[in-house]
Amino acid sequence: MSIQVPLGECVPPNTRHGVSVSLPLWEDNVDYEKGDPRVLSRMNSGYPRFFIAKVIQALAERLRERFALPGEAIMLFPSRACAERCVAFIHAQASKNEALYGLPKPESVRIVEHTVAPINKKAAALDAMQAVLDSNVTIYCTMFPEALFPLAKQYWQHTGNGISARLAEYCLHIEHVNDKCELEANSYSRLGRSPSGYHRKVATGATAEPSAAETELEADAYLEERFGRNLNAKYADDMKWALRRRIAGALLKEEKMQGAQVERGVAGLNASDVFLTATGMSAVFYAHQALLHMRQAKSVCFGFPYTDTLKILEKFGPGAYFLGNGEGSDYEKLEEILATHCQQGQPILAIFTECPSNPLLKTADLPRLRALADRYGAALVVDETIGSFANIDALKWADMVVSSLTKVFSGDSNVMGGSIVLNPLCKLYTPLQTAIAATFEDLMWCEDAIFLERNSRDFVQRVLQINQNALAVAELLRSSSKVSKVAYPKYTTPKNYQQIMRPNSNAGYGGLLSVVFVGGEAAARQFYDSLRCCKGPSLGTNFTLASPYTILAHFTELEWAAQYGVRADLVRISVGLEPQAELIAMFQAALEAIQVS
Repeated sequence: MSIQVPLGECVPPNTRHGVSVSLPLWEDNVDYEKGDPRVLSRMNSGYPRFFIAKVIQALAERLRERFALPGEAIMLFPSRACAERCVAFIHAQASKNEALYGLPKPESVRIVEHTVAPINKKAAALDAMQAVLDSNVTIYCTMFPEALFPLAKQYWQHTGNGISARLAEYCLHIEHVNDKCELEANSYSRLGRSPSGYHRKVATGATAEPSAAETELEADAYLEERFGRNLNAKYADDMKWALRRRIAGALLKEEKMQGAQVERGVAGLNASDVFLTATGMSAVFYAHQALLHMRQAKSVCFGFPYTDTLKILEKFGPGAYFLGNGEGSDYEKLEEILATHCQQGQPILAIFTECPSNPLLKTADLPRLRALADRYGAALVVDETIGSFANIDALKWADMVVSSLTKVFSGDSNVMGGSIVLNPLCKLYTPLQTAIAATFEDLMWCEDAIFLERNSRDFVQRVLQINQNALAVAELLRSSSKVSKVAYPKYTTPKNYQQIMRPNSNAGYGGLLSVVFVGGEAAARQFYDSLRCCKGPSLGTNFTLASPYTILAHFTELEWAAQYGVRADLVRISVGLEPQAELIAMFQAALEAIQVS
């Protein structure tokens, strides 16, 4: 086993719309965070909430040229509500950082609505080798002074509500076909003929020749449909319903016979309690928005979470308390916060926690959190991404469970998605249904739903193998004298994890672990640089993926993260489906590469 993807290339290689990027050396990660041109100039891909995909950049530039005023930048969204929230976020954050951004005038941050409609559906369908959507697509362009781009980018990153790369690709394709139709119409017009009753201005630089990317798109779409890996886009609604059934555990008879999924075991749960989102972070965002719709109040983040979860709780709404250790005295601190707010007549809105947490793999005591939430009138929201519902039963204790479907549920690292699941047995079920109906939008692009449905058909079988592989790797690392600590649910707050494990032989501890070394950063660098697997952001992939997590997620706040045990020299490993013997050999070789000082 020897994989070394070149710096800046998609991970895994040659993956269309891949959601990771190769950062093969420790120094590559550091230089990426520093903005070093050595790294940035080679970035052809990246995690989509941090790196705006090149196809989205291309569409944005086309629309910027068409609609922007001098000195304006642009960000693209799939709905007006998303664009309006971006406008509100820019104004709110600029007012908090007036010295840096000034106070933008209300009219300087605006929204332009752009509808993408094929002039000739037959031509568009033939070129794309797929059916053109029955309804037109509308893109909402948030326009703002260029100096405010960092704030717009924060909104894009935190909420995960930007447009999908596949949606951008579709729009660019239609725009290109329309350009060709207009050029042909203009040619006929000069000859005194008119092949079309529709005319519009052709974009600057329009050409009748497809780009290399568009040619690749056509071939890719053909292969996907020709060999049955995906269904036509017109079946997207059916695929979304299939996904919702799969996540709810509400399976058809044949699916149960095939072992296609686990049953949740929550009475009354069905597919209508599942809501699909465009990304995992948008699941957290919409869960929080639904709660805020019920009442405006602070939340508590219990345990050290993925970075954007805390940002959502802090920046949208009244704010949040952060109990970053997620164990020991934090339970007493939590109860003190809850009791104080109740005494003041301002009960805490919700407790948010990850099970297990990323990257320390701690599991909160969910029964204890449930009891505290009930006692003080708070909701309990659990992110089950790392544990996955194939291994743990978080929904039994939560009012809402959120998850990133981008990770192990998909596995193929080529599509984004998320989900919210309501617990029909909780006291807040009916008000949450009402709040979700008032705030939620289905923004999952049709092609993304199709890829996600295809990828997740063997979810349970993959999780079983990943469980076994990760446990073997964890035990190897723990046995090494060069390793200081391995964070893995079997060893980290094990009692809390085991009490929410599913009661079947297939349930395990998941595929994610973190490791720190006796030799500190020097040893971590040697280990990381010597690993012969894919290296970059994301997790839950079918292939093993390593990352110096803290460097990428908390580079500007390393000391702050360290006080919660998230060390700068931590290496996070997401174990994949490779043959176990090959994995053991690879990690053993990386351990041997560490030079004992």
